[in-house]
Amino acid sequence: MSISLQGLKSRIEDVREEILRKRRAGKLPGDTTSILKQWWQQHSKWPYPTEDDKAKLVEETGLQLKQINNWFINQRKRNWHNNSQTSTLKSKRKR
Repeated sequence: MSISLQGLKSRIEDVREEILRKRRAGKLPGDTTSILKQWWQQHSKWPYPTEDDKAKLVEETGLQLKQINNWFINQRKRNWHNNSQTSTLKSKRKR
């Protein structure tokens, strides 16, 4: 009985390590981000992909739609505020 208990403990530890490894892996593969960044650069003035654009990106990257949406949300938060067009939009709102 102790052998099967030891085996169970070992399996639980393996699953725990796999979960932690996946959690740490959080970043998307480089080739995937290259595709998304290329789209971003081509549409930097208005980086909001249409539903058709998103479907194409899902197909090209193999990511889920939710991952595509989250990447663009995060990318806009991190990088788009530096865009001069955003400053222009903000100044127009103040008027």
